[in-house]
Amino acid sequence: MIKFISLIVCFVIISGVVSDPQLCVDQKSVELVNRTYNGITFGDDEVILSNTTGEERGCVCLKGICARKCCPFGWVYNEPIRQCVPNSYVFDPPVWKQKSGEVKGFNATKEFIFMTGRMNCTKKYEGRIGALPVFPAIHLTIDGKLYVEIPNNIPNAIIYEPDKYCIDTFLDEEGKGVLNALICFASKPEQNNYALSSSCMLISCFFILLTVAVYAWIPELRNLHGMVLMAYLLSFFVGFLFLATMQILIMTNEITENICLVLTFIVYYSLLSAFFWLNVMCYDIWWTFSGKRAHGRSGTQHKRFVFYALYAFGVPTALTALLATLEFSESLPVQHPLLPMIRLQGCFLYGNSKLLYLYGPIVALCVANMTFFALTAFKIAKIKRETQVLQGRESSTHDQARKDTQSLKLTCSRFTLYIKLFTVMGINWILEVVSSFYPDADVFWQFSDAYNVLVGLIIFIIFVCKKKTWKMIKKRYAQMRGDQLSRSQTTNSYSTRTHSASRDDLPMNSIKK
Repeated sequence: MIKFISLIVCFVIISGVVSDPQLCVDQKSVELVNRTYNGITFGDDEVILSNTTGEERGCVCLKGICARKCCPFGWVYNEPIRQCVPNSYVFDPPVWKQKSGEVKGFNATKEFIFMTGRMNCTKKYEGRIGALPVFPAIHLTIDGKLYVEIPNNIPNAIIYEPDKYCIDTFLDEEGKGVLNALICFASKPEQNNYALSSSCMLISCFFILLTVAVYAWIPELRNLHGMVLMAYLLSFFVGFLFLATMQILIMTNEITENICLVLTFIVYYSLLSAFFWLNVMCYDIWWTFSGKRAHGRSGTQHKRFVFYALYAFGVPTALTALLATLEFSESLPVQHPLLPMIRLQGCFLYGNSKLLYLYGPIVALCVANMTFFALTAFKIAKIKRETQVLQGRESSTHDQARKDTQSLKLTCSRFTLYIKLFTVMGINWILEVVSSFYPDADVFWQFSDAYNVLVGLIIFIIFVCKKKTWKMIKKRYAQMRGDQLSRSQTTNSYSTRTHSASRDDLPMNSIKK
């Protein structure tokens, strides 16, 4: 329980970080004169003190759509000498909407609040470089960001905030002016752990599939509980398998935009389905203790499994359809917070999209699961008290008390298994959330990726490596050996009888004397 409370806390923290874009920092502020900038007055809550000079600076991006110009107005950037020089070039950059092209008649100098001056690239391995001709195309977007196209790559573009770019007229050695931009570009590629992560997930897939095979092989385990567990594990297996496939394709540069989208939707749907099946388990165990469920009726259990499947597969289907609809939507403006922007950000979900469409439903389901667990725990305590009262009465009630006790032990055992599974998966997603805070911490990422191996292994240990399950496996194996031996003996006996009959049926004149 504590682990999942931590997950919720992490979710709230992330929500706060995302909802507060940290606009009031040196890189997104301007120097103020009498608390004004270009005729714009700033209030007390919109003013900060510079970390270096102590001067008052205004949070210009809170006043409107902000962008950054490399040099003051009336000046241009001389690229050969890397300095701003006065020039008569008119600064009027075109503005684009990503899905519809250039916005005609849009005056950027009037619509945007331009900060002036080259930005500082503060991250490790970052340096200022000219976007052209390194990249084939750049566009200033209608929300003040810079779109830098990267062909034959996933993602196919990088979106730069105003603190990571400046745009201006650039002069070449011949004095010819062209619209260009300086961007903060990482000279060293981002470290990823795709090799370790994909290997770990594939190993985990093996143990998950092995667990499913055991449950499918043993008839006693193919009850409602077993069917729900198998559906959960298969969803989880598909999610891990395709996520590993995605990472392998990225490593080998075999990924394309269409493959990326297809794999993203498959992984998203599978992971959500797994969590909805986990929610079904928690609900089912609560329903069992509620006393409303009919035990031992296969027809009723089959019907209930169908309803469970409609819920656990249906809701993720609707959410995946919503994700795909928004990804290809033409009605919402570019950079709208509801847009997943999978094609712009790379394979799978990142940032706000991951928080909203993946972590959001998962946290909601975790809260619901904890509620079911709490209600079930209270019910177990109540049943135990009632059972103890029954055991203290006349001997005529002892048989019923023993039956209730055995039923209680069986259901409590299942309840314990679910809590273990819930905890194992909770730790996995807590590591996922926390690791997003420390993307450069390679040691932590390696630990997080290695845990993916333990997920499948722990699930196998929890559900298969038990005395009761091993007894069932031995019993099933003995039955199969017995059936094979019986069929073999039956076949031999039949062959013997057939051979004898054929000898008896020979005509008398065919026997040589």
